[in-house]
Amino acid sequence: MNIKSWIYVVFFLISFACGNKKDASRGEWTIYRGGNDAAQFSELDQINVKNIHLLEPAWIFNTGDGGEKTTIECNPIIIGRTMYITSPALALIALDAATGKELWRFDPFAGETAVGVNRGVTYFKDGEKETLFLPAGSYLYAVNAQSGKLHADFGNQGKIDLRENMGMDPERLSVGLSTPGIIYQDLIIVGSTTGEGYTAAPGHVRAFNAKTGEFAWIFHTIPQENQFGHDTWNWIAGENYGGANNWAGMSLDENKGWVFVSTGSAVYDFYGANRLGENLYANSIIALNAASGEKIWHYQAVHHDLWDVDLPCAPTLISIPWEGGWKEALAQPTKMGELIILDRNTGEPLLSAEESPVPGSNVPGELAHPTQKLNQGIPLVTRGLDPEKLTDISPESNEFARKELAKYRNEGIYTPPSMEGTIAFPGPRGGALWGGASYDSKNNMMYLNLNEIPMILQLAKVDSEGGSPQEALSGYGLYMTNCSNCHGAARQGVMGSFPALTGIENRQDKSQIIQILSKGKGVMPAFPQFTEAELEKLATYLLEGKTENRSPESPKIGLDKYVLQGFRIFTDQDGFPANKTPWGTLTAVDLSTFSVKWKVPLGYYPALREKGILEDTGTMNYGGCVATAGGLVFVAATADELFRAFDATSGKELWSYKLPAGGYAVPSVYEVEGKQYVVIAAGGGNRMGTLSGDSFIAFSLPGEKK
Repeated sequence: MNIKSWIYVVFFLISFACGNKKDASRGEWTIYRGGNDAAQFSELDQINVKNIHLLEPAWIFNTGDGGEKTTIECNPIIIGRTMYITSPALALIALDAATGKELWRFDPFAGETAVGVNRGVTYFKDGEKETLFLPAGSYLYAVNAQSGKLHADFGNQGKIDLRENMGMDPERLSVGLSTPGIIYQDLIIVGSTTGEGYTAAPGHVRAFNAKTGEFAWIFHTIPQENQFGHDTWNWIAGENYGGANNWAGMSLDENKGWVFVSTGSAVYDFYGANRLGENLYANSIIALNAASGEKIWHYQAVHHDLWDVDLPCAPTLISIPWEGGWKEALAQPTKMGELIILDRNTGEPLLSAEESPVPGSNVPGELAHPTQKLNQGIPLVTRGLDPEKLTDISPESNEFARKELAKYRNEGIYTPPSMEGTIAFPGPRGGALWGGASYDSKNNMMYLNLNEIPMILQLAKVDSEGGSPQEALSGYGLYMTNCSNCHGAARQGVMGSFPALTGIENRQDKSQIIQILSKGKGVMPAFPQFTEAELEKLATYLLEGKTENRSPESPKIGLDKYVLQGFRIFTDQDGFPANKTPWGTLTAVDLSTFSVKWKVPLGYYPALREKGILEDTGTMNYGGCVATAGGLVFVAATADELFRAFDATSGKELWSYKLPAGGYAVPSVYEVEGKQYVVIAAGGGNRMGTLSGDSFIAFSLPGEKK
């Protein structure tokens, strides 16, 4: 290497260290996913490949507020010696990070039923004043990090209503926030959860003053009239336009003052006759000026999404070798099983992203986008399901899967949902999910836990009659357009994920059902957009199960609606995925060569072990992984409820621990008084069908602190 090259390398290393500055000191974990770069990496190496076999629980904390079908998705943050966690009931709890002793607790629901999911909190320091921003229900709370009391001078007595400042009647919106916001200077920038039904709210991105709660700016992810992208939608009077929301978090380049936002699909997720067109800024990565909300660039990964393939996590800030030098870039995992690499400064793809023809829709009123980007990054999972890719765990399973496969439309990736049912592989369950990716900048490696699960996307028609488009729906129609995604067209539920509603008359009366519909419960959102008459119709349908007959003389108002008949995995006769294993993997990507370095099965199904299938098949997984300077990758996430450590170089499993419940969260790594810890939430439940729990478990090496 000549002297000029050495100078360039030294210059890069200096600028890299500054431009990708860690948001916390070496031993802390001050920000969701570890830093504003969304890297999920720890520079600690006390726990390493040589001593990992000695790792043991240092402390276990039980929140005490878990229940049937609750979960924990919290990635704890650690500030100094204090850890901040959220519980199954979304209480914010401060712990001594070395002992697990509870210091204080704040309950945003004041003992009432919690609503929503929470993945963590945001920390903000203003002089001596320390604030934790807790999203819960429809509110963002500002909590004193020392006392657990609300900062009464923030917003309205310590909270702001996330339904406000959307340009719509807040009383008719269901808006929450599952993933923490991000701090830039004196602003907290937030996305939203909006629901996935036809009446969902729009997912505009907003910023508020972190000191006062005052509204600062909004970026319309569904462009308004006279804004760029408005013409990529087909606007029909009386139809609702929602979604395109940032529900999975953001990353931030502090030096540039840019925040990077990834968005989900527009609603309705699986049928878009009312939104024909490309639908900017749904399914997009957007670079915004963090101070003003002004758009700098955007990149749309999927046009007119009909598959619910949201961009499931914030893009990770990376720097990669490029054309003899180094380039600032972003890495965006997708549900479609690709790792998109973009130029951080321009949004241009650095790998192939050519538009190619894809199959059309055969559902009345739908017009699928004729092209999609089929190869827009590093491929990570199997794509498309043919007979040769079907399960081989037994001859019986293979034969069953072959017969079932023949029933469905199956023309490869991006085949639209259909009335007969379409095979989506990968589908809404990933590829990648909200657990994100872990990035080791020193070794230019990225680690991801991934799903390889085929799904069936089958639609059913729902007629409307009389009145306005929403009021026209019967109780059955209201159920189908708002509830069938989760609970199934026949109210049968989804095993392990969403309960059946058949027989609800034996568990709830009408007033209780209306209360839950109005206020929400657990992971089920509230439906404030429903009128009293609509609540009455829907509750009556749930109790009686009767479908009203539409009068031939009744005028039809608005477009017919088509809805998904529930999230259904394509399985064999025993309920296991009908494709070949592995069904879940931990994958290492070499960003120097843009290739997969290793890929190993992640987890096993205990029921298959009982049948004598002893190898790791991989399981569906929820949560994320964290790599460390000790050469390890930590991940839980699996249906076998194990917390594991892998060799980052080879993918070999080095250690595991059976959790009291599934660890469907991202672990955190930190240090207190010279001792390194790794902590994981063991909340169980989620969509895995395993028992719920309420534990946080911190692990360390045996022996005294340094």
